[in-house]
Formats: sequence, structure tokens, C-alpha cells
Amino acid sequence: MVGAGIGHVASASASARRSSPAGQLDATTRAALSAALDDALTKVDSPGVIAAVQVRNRRPWVAVRGVVDTTTNEKVTPLEHTRIGSLTKTMTGTIILQLVDDGKLRLDDTIDEWFPEAPDGDRITIRDLGTMSSGIASYTANQDLVAQYFADPSRPWAPEQLVAAGLAMPRKFPPGHGFDYSNTNFVMLGLIIERVTGKPFSYSLQTRIFDPVGMSESSYPDSNGLPDPYWHGYTVQDSPQAVDSTHWTPTFAAAAGQATSTLHDLLRWVKAVGTGSLIKPQTQRIRLRGNPASKTGNREYDFAIGQDNGWLLHDGEIPGFNTQLAYLPKGDVSIIVMANSDIGTASGVPAPVIFEALGAVIAPKNAP
Repeated sequence: MVGAGIGHVASASASARRSSPAGQLDATTRAALSAALDDALTKVDSPGVIAAVQVRNRRPWVAVRGVVDTTTNEKVTPLEHTRIGSLTKTMTGTIILQLVDDGKLRLDDTIDEWFPEAPDGDRITIRDLGTMSSGIASYTANQDLVAQYFADPSRPWAPEQLVAAGLAMPRKFPPGHGFDYSNTNFVMLGLIIERVTGKPFSYSLQTRIFDPVGMSESSYPDSNGLPDPYWHGYTVQDSPQAVDSTHWTPTFAAAAGQATSTLHDLLRWVKAVGTGSLIKPQTQRIRLRGNPASKTGNREYDFAIGQDNGWLLHDGEIPGFNTQLAYLPKGDVSIIVMANSDIGTASGVPAPVIFEALGAVIAPKNAP
């Protein structure tokens, strides 16, 4: 995930900007974004893609490519519902921070109150979970559990099963002294939210995120279906050839990646999470204090969100689907990319590769 700086492409002329319809990116920039998207698509493996770039409150540039289903070859529209994978983490983390604002939690609270079975729970804090510094291994690295998942990818999972599998593995490092991207951390945060609020995680997601932001097409499905309209997702995670994983259970991701959304809802969300509009300003500043062990060049992982060359961002991956959100505070720039494939190439998985290409156009000053 590499970002880029603010402003239009250097070649965009003043006359092109003046001739643009009110509220719309200039014609030169729109053409450059389309060209960058088409070039990026030659480097990735995805039947379809949906992308948007928005600068301030201008009308977003929106582009679609490809098909929603490789069997029918039906064309992609901007309205497709998709599984957003780890973008859910940005929502889970925000709810935790709201509970901090409400005085119901502290980031330095240790997790033994909710997970007495965790051997070192009296040393692992909520902050450690949200910044990936707990040392708890990701349950997705538990080979026995993963084998069960792929043996029947439609079966439902309880979050407690996922946490147990993660806790059963050796610690990566002492609490607070390292960085390891672990889905277990965020499944645990989801359970903490349930135990603090006394409500299902889905209720908190609806009332604290979707409703306030106006994300009317977003949901946290506990079934294997997707809302209409939706596209089909393709993966090679358990097969040498791409298979349709559209109706695999999302419950294997829980609060780390179970949500679904649409392009326009995610455009609302990326602005909300990027500006911290749902939490207090001082809490947003705390959120953006990175885990020191995660720092690599201009990249770091903060509390449920990353930073990369000035961008606040997160990607999401769940079998068959890949997403990317990115917000550049300097200039108020938002980028959303959705792909119906999580298949990697030499360049990477689709959404981050496409984001890099679009970011280099719309914000070249921060380009690597």
C-alpha cells in the first residue's frame, strides 16, 4: 500500500480545470485516472473492479470494469454489494474508541476481565489488540482450524471458536513489544464490544457506524448470502484454479472482516474514519499514534488503521473479495477500490495495486 501527495496531475491545464462542470474533477485528471486504472488492471487478476476518487466534496470520479460473474459475463455496475473483509476492522476499532469516549472502556484496560482463559491476559491491553501489538497469533495461521474451514467453507463459525484457536498458538512476542497483523485481535475486540454493551456486535455496528454515517446499504450478515445486487467473488486460496467463493461463510472473519458494503457507502465511511467524525478529536489523535514496531519507512499501523505516505488507509481481503479505502487529510482526498477477486500476482492483490495507481494520479506529491 503506497500513497501519493495532493493535487491534480502536473499536466492538467488551467483551461481544462475552468471548463470542467461544477463539482467535478477536471477532464484531464479524469482521463488520467481512467488510464491509470486500465494500466493497473493489466497487472492484477480480477474479473471486475469498482473504483472511486473524491476530492473534497466534489462529485466523485467513479469507474467500473469487467464482469460480476464469469459464467454469465454480466457487466459490473457501481451498485454491487461486496464483502469488505478487513475494512471491518476500521469499524470495530472505531466502536472501541467510542466506548472509550463514553467512559465505558480505557485503552489501557487489560483483557483478562473478558478473557480470563488468556494466559497473559493481565498484561495485554485493548490498545495492544487494536495496534496489533498483543503478540497473539492470528487464528488464520492455525492449520487445523484452516483445514476445517476449507473442508466446508459454508459452515458457520462462532467468534469464540476463532479466539480459542488464536490463543492456543504460541505468542509472537511479549505484549506491547512487537507488531504482528492478527485477526484474532479484532475478533476479541468484537467480543469485548458485545460484553461491554450487552448487545450483539451487529447492533453496535448498525447503531454506531452505519446509521450515523448514512450507510444504508451496509450490513453484517450472519448468513452466506449477499444483498442484491451483488457480484461473485473468486479465489485460489484452496484450489489451483479460481473458484467461486461468493457464498462461503463470512463468519470465519467475525468482527475482523464480516461486513458487506457498497462503493457509495464506503465513500461515506472513509471520510468519517479519516476525519474521526464519530469520535472526539483527542481520541482521533490518540488513534493515530502508531505502533512503533510497525514503522517501516513512511508506513505504520495505528489503532485499526494504517498510515502510508500521508494516507490513512486499510485494505480488506476475504476469499473472493478485495477492498481498499484510503483518505488523505491534506486535501481531503478519498479513494475506494473494490475487486471481486483476492488472487495475487507479482504486483500484488488487486485493490492495493489499483489504489497505488490512482493515488499517484490524484496526489503525486506523496508518490513513492
